[in-house]
Amino acid sequence: MAKNNKNSGYGYGYGYNGGNNSMFSVQEAYKAIRTNLILSVIKDGCKKIVITSSNPHEGKSTTAVNVAISLSQAFKRVLIIDCDLRKARVHKALGVAGEPGLTNILSGLSDADESVQPTKYQNLYCLPAGLFAPNPAEMLASERTAALIASLEQSFDYIIFDTPPINVVSDALPLIKLSDGVVFIVRSKVTVYSEFEKALDALEFIDARLIGVIVNGDDGSEEGGRRKRYGGYGGYGGYGNSNPRRSDNE
Repeated sequence: MAKNNKNSGYGYGYGYNGGNNSMFSVQEAYKAIRTNLILSVIKDGCKKIVITSSNPHEGKSTTAVNVAISLSQAFKRVLIIDCDLRKARVHKALGVAGEPGLTNILSGLSDADESVQPTKYQNLYCLPAGLFAPNPAEMLASERTAALIASLEQSFDYIIFDTPPINVVSDALPLIKLSDGVVFIVRSKVTVYSEFEKALDALEFIDARLIGVIVNGDDGSEEGGRRKRYGGYGGYGGYGNSNPRRSDNE
């Protein structure tokens, strides 16, 4: 598991030069996350990673953007897809047009060549959410979505999916089944423990591969039962733990 002490905005630590210790620590945190991801998903071809959370306001989209940027800076060809069709944010974070995008492709209004956009970061591309869709869950679960992802895999080393919170809507679940793993985002003093448990139950139910938990806003001051139960919850050492419910005593 990994922690990010400060995660207050898109591109934090990558989009500009701040020259302070706080920014340096965030840059190093994302580099550590990048290394752990690369080591956790070892396979030939494209690696597909879903980034989600239990509820809104936990830093999911911010983290997805920064992870994608960090991977692209390792000379990897990276695509980030905004699959939060209800509340699209990734295109704003990366300064690209909001459409055409994913929904445009799925509805036959455009193709991938028109919709996948380069960003200001070398090796990083963005497929925005596109036009507002009245049926996002059905669109993401469709065979056209699976076929599109299979096609996009041929052109990228990594595909990062920013999805809606799984305790709010079910949109992310079909994407998780298509992915190589899930990175789960929680925010210190915001995420409710029971909601975290509920989300983990949902992931276990569909046999998702949980490859990491990232804790945003954790200054390391809170210790106790929760952190111990999850084996270093919030610390780098447990990232990629294949059994997140194993206590330290088991």
